[in-house]
Amino acid sequence: MNPLTSPRRPLALLIAAALAVPCARAQDGQAVDIGQMLQQLRALRADTATKTKADKQKAIQQVTAAAASGESSVQAWESAVMATQFDGVTKEASAFKAWRENEGEALKEAEGKNAARLYFQWLALTLQRSSGATVKEMLPAIINYTKELASDQAGMENLDDTIKREKEREATKRGNPRKSNDGEVKKMHDSILKGGLGGSVVVQWLKLGEWVNVPNWENSPGNFDGIYDNIVLPELRAQRDQRVLEYWDMKIKREGDAAAKSKLEFEHDKFLTQRMPALLWKKAADMALLGMKNRAATEMFTLIRKYPQHPNAGEWMSKLEEMLMPPAAPAPAPAPATGTVPPP
Repeated sequence: MNPLTSPRRPLALLIAAALAVPCARAQDGQAVDIGQMLQQLRALRADTATKTKADKQKAIQQVTAAAASGESSVQAWESAVMATQFDGVTKEASAFKAWRENEGEALKEAEGKNAARLYFQWLALTLQRSSGATVKEMLPAIINYTKELASDQAGMENLDDTIKREKEREATKRGNPRKSNDGEVKKMHDSILKGGLGGSVVVQWLKLGEWVNVPNWENSPGNFDGIYDNIVLPELRAQRDQRVLEYWDMKIKREGDAAAKSKLEFEHDKFLTQRMPALLWKKAADMALLGMKNRAATEMFTLIRKYPQHPNAGEWMSKLEEMLMPPAAPAPAPAPATGTVPPP
């Protein structure tokens, strides 16, 4: 076939002609009123901040109401489970009912109710911090929370002992095993308090994920030591508050009691020779921060003499030497230039 009469030829000519036409230049829009646009941006930013603040206050009120009692906390927790795991009441009503009558039954026990109540208390405190409240303002409420949490942990330790005794009875087949749901209660309790706020069903349900991610804060409602390490102790040190020392006494007693309850002699000995001296050293270091340097130095020197084989003994010696050494004298100022040239 003659290429000049090929049906592809007209198409190629059209493409070539289109490419030959210069592209039209993109036209800019009308001139922008910069002043008016900036003013509107500032107004939008202010409106957004106002709405966010109002939404946070609403969330705080809702969470605080849920924390008012064990019953209200359980009801709110169940609503969160229903909304996030069972797609509301319309589609999965029977499945949610089965959950509440089985796994959710542990929520009705005293330990489950208390765990839910503590969870909502810590969530409310977290939202307050996210809204701009200072740790100094919140410190009394935070310390009160830790006292309730410590009481809850003591109760759960007793429940652990009960579960162990039940297992021992079952293993030895002594006595009549009683029917209990202690294991399910502990599992429910720990799932509420030992997880992070960000992944909890309540935060997902209320869409609070962005607001619970707070810097220098503890995200787990049940992490007693984390609350002290991240929030309470830094604030007490900043205020030169001697309650810092009370924390170390409390921690030493709590860990010592736990080691004494252990049936392993090794665990008890390890606490006495390694863990307890390390905690006493931290207490002495806080004494120095509070201004009690003489007392701190005496305590530190006593620990080093008593536990010279401790894994941290070398580091302790270096830190004590650094603390005891007088501050270095300032370097002498350079002599002013006289403008004269020294003789050869």
